[in-house]
Formats: sequence, structure tokens, C-alpha cells
Amino acid sequence: MKRKLLSLLLCAACVGTLLTGCQMTDSTEGASAAAEPESTAEGESAGTENGVEEASAGDAVKLDLYIDFTWYPTDSWSGIIPETLTEKGGVAFDVTRSADDSQLGLMIASGDLPDVIFTSNEIDRLCDSGLCYSYDELIEQYGVDWEPSAERVAIAKTHNANPEDDHFYTILQNYNTNEEWAKAKGVVPSLSCVYYRKDIWEKLGSPEMETMEDLINVCKMVQEQYPDMIPVNAGNPTWRLSPFACWYGAGNEFIYEDETSGKVAFADTTSQFYEYLKYANRLYREGFYPEENLAITNEDDAKQQAINGKCFIYEWNSRPTQLVQLNTATQANVEGAEWAAMPIPDEARTIVRANAGWSGMFISKKCKDPEAAIRMIAYMNSEEGQHLALWGREGIEYELDENGVPQFSDEWKETIKDEDEMHKKYNNSFFLCTTELDEGYTYYSGADEEVVADFSKNIDKIVNYPELAIALPVSTSDMGIIRAKLKEAREAELVKLYTAPSDEVFESSYKEYMKLLDQIGVQELNQYMTDEVAEIKKNFNF
Repeated sequence: MKRKLLSLLLCAACVGTLLTGCQMTDSTEGASAAAEPESTAEGESAGTENGVEEASAGDAVKLDLYIDFTWYPTDSWSGIIPETLTEKGGVAFDVTRSADDSQLGLMIASGDLPDVIFTSNEIDRLCDSGLCYSYDELIEQYGVDWEPSAERVAIAKTHNANPEDDHFYTILQNYNTNEEWAKAKGVVPSLSCVYYRKDIWEKLGSPEMETMEDLINVCKMVQEQYPDMIPVNAGNPTWRLSPFACWYGAGNEFIYEDETSGKVAFADTTSQFYEYLKYANRLYREGFYPEENLAITNEDDAKQQAINGKCFIYEWNSRPTQLVQLNTATQANVEGAEWAAMPIPDEARTIVRANAGWSGMFISKKCKDPEAAIRMIAYMNSEEGQHLALWGREGIEYELDENGVPQFSDEWKETIKDEDEMHKKYNNSFFLCTTELDEGYTYYSGADEEVVADFSKNIDKIVNYPELAIALPVSTSDMGIIRAKLKEAREAELVKLYTAPSDEVFESSYKEYMKLLDQIGVQELNQYMTDEVAEIKKNFNF
């Protein structure tokens, strides 16, 4: 069904224009028939950007915004940037952050949805005319001056709950083409990263730490000389041990088992993942991380170990600004502490990314004012809105250099050192409609050259295969259900493998895990992904 949908979508657009960095135009030609909202707007909208007049917070439409991420750094639509977004887009959001990963699913099942939703986990279920308004119908009905590019629309439609549905219900943010990344300079795609306590490493005599074996040797030294310190955190639920999986070439959910033949496999079934598991188990058996850290479900709880000086290695995201914030927070608690980033080792295999967009904003059928919502989303998808959300006000917080890279004010650069102060003053955390490259510049612009060099080393090993993301089955399909069962099974089974007390127990647990995956249907899913990826590469000209 998905293959049929892709063919229909791409026959309607010029395939040659896809993935060439097309920008949105001012045309709404070809928009679908108008939607009938459940309630009309409380006031007429007319004026500047997308038909929205600049509004004060008091004049703005108030809408509920549900953020479907427990780790999201803020739940307050406050600060210079959100307030300016409201002035430009006409909406002020009342933000609710998810309490747990199941909360939105329960809301969908009950039909009790907020006005606007930002999610990555429930995209397939919300791309449904029974739950949400389609963007194209709202754009036409209200004359919104926005037409997303053909590629973004095509990718969005692949998530539709009904494969025959020709509308689109979101535009996934956080995406740039490989061609755009190839032209970018001084910025690295978001990856999991090993941060280590540089001050302690120097006290150990600055031993070699260029390879994964070097890392083990250094952790042994930490264990001996700092017995109260956890060598490897392994507690951050989002990034737990993931740098090592990436370095073994198995960091993505699906990878090419054989790129020459195009064979795609659930990463856990590959030899690369087996080798990663052996390494992770070795770290455990060396006593480098405690089993209780594997039970941590809140990123802040894991981070507390880092900023309170309780661990030597902390796995997190590869961003210079996060490194600065980690240092600032830790130095407030531990005098002389300094974190640094371990570069990608020379021995690392191809580091697989599968990014065709990450999360999307949805306008539910319960929305009090769908016109205001689509106009706000259209503004936030404009170049001005994207830059404002991440960088602040042009001419005040930043200026663009000759390469289109933001150069930030001294006040911004000082404030960003403190994560809490950054949220309070500017609050550039509402990356609801932004691009990955623009987000990258937020973290890399003006960063220390040595720090950038650490993050940039072996960048040529990083490869993005968007087709591996586009091919993922819709969650409600048979293959989608198999995928969900695989992901559910792996959580418990991986803990057994990480903490196996001997080689014999590890091998036995691994065989049982592979048997379980086969029983669930992993081979059928692997074949489905292989077939889908082949067609997507052809249709999208990858």
C-alpha cells in the first residue's frame, strides 16, 4: 500500500526537483478542497506574514500546545523568542509537556486531544482525517500564503493512516538534503557523543584515548584511582551507550546489511550490532557502569551524575553549546571540572543516520481556532520564522555573514553558557518547524575551533540514508505492528545482554534474543524494508 502511495505522490510532482533544497513558495496553487472546521476563528485575520497582523501577547489567540517529549527542556511559552513569535504569528501557546511516553497514545484513544500537538512517536496515528485537520485544506480555505515543497509533502503523506488519503497533516521538521549538508561548513549533524572529564584525564597523565580499546584502558585507570566515580554513565535513556553502537555501524534502527545488494535489516540482527553488544557487555563486566543506571528513565536524573562529578563519561548529543552548558553546570558543583568531547575514532565504521525529518506539528479536530493554528505554523515554517525560533531577532541577537551563518551577539554568547538562563531569557527551545542545518548553526556558530575540530574529526564517516526513515511502515499496518513488538521486546532483552556475567550467558541470551525476534516476525519486516527502500530510492532519486 505504501508503494502505491509513493508512486501516486511522485507521479504528481517532478521527481527531478526532489531533494534539491527546494524552498517554500508563495503559491497555494493545487491546494485541496476546503476543510470545515468545528469552530470558526474568533476574529478576522489579515495583514502581513501569512495574513497575520503583528499582535501583542494580550491580542494573540491562545491555543494549547502538547509537547510529546518527557525530556523537552521547557514547558513555558515565555522569553524573548516565544514572545516575538507570538507578535509575528498571532498565537500564544499554553504548553503542556508529556508526563510519560504513553500519555499521548491514551489521549488519541479517548479522542481527547489538545489544539496543537508536537510529536515524533504518534505521527502515523495523527495523520488521520478523523483526528486532525489536513494542512492543505486549511491552507486553501483560509488563503494562507504557504506551499511546502513537493519533497516535504511527499514524505509527510507516507505517514498517512489511510494510504488512499491524498492530504497531508504535518510537515516534518529537522531535515536537510545531503546536498545541503555537503555545502555546509563548520557544522556537524546531530550524533550521540562521548563526553569525558578532561581534568581527570589530565591528572591520569593524559593517556592515549584515540580508540575504543584506549577508552577501556582509561576507564580502568579511573576505576583504580577514583573508586567512587562511575567510569561510564550509561544512564541517559535517550543516549545510553549509543555512541558505541554508532561507532560499530549499528546506531540506527535499520541499516544496510549489504549495501551492494540493497539488503536492509533490523540492526539488532546484524553482525555489527552483535559486536556492539559484546563491547557494551565488556564495559559492564569490567565494572564501568552499574546495572541500576540502566533503569534510569529520566534524562535529568542521569545528567545529575555528570554535573555532580559522579561519572567520568557521559553519553549525550554532539553539540558545542551542550558541552559549554555541561561544563558550566558541573563547575558550579565541582571546582576545576572540565568536560571534553571524544572524537569519532579512526576505527569507527560508517555511522548511519536515517533522517528524513523528525517531528511534526498537528492541528487536532478539537482545535479552538484552526485558522490561527495554520497561520502560526505557516509563519514558523517560513525562513524568518525558522531563524527567529532558533536564533532570535536578526539585527539584535544575530547577523548573517556572507555564508548565511548566524553570528551571535556577545550577550547571546554569554547567556547560552547557562542552560537555565538561556531558557529564561531567550528560550530558543521551540524548534517546532526548523531545519536540521539551521539548528546545527545554533550550536556551532562561534564555537571554539578546537572543540569544533573534535566534533568534526572523521565527519566523512557519517552518512545519511533518508530512505531508511521514509520506508518505515505505518504504525497501524501489519509490518508496523511487528516493528512495535520488536521495539518492545528489545528493551528487556538488551538489559540481559548488557549485564550478562559471562561469555556463556551472553551467547545463550543472544541466541534467545534472535529466536524471539524471529518469532515476532523480524525476517518478514527485513524483507519489507528491503523492498520499500529499493522503491523509495528509485522514486525519490536518492
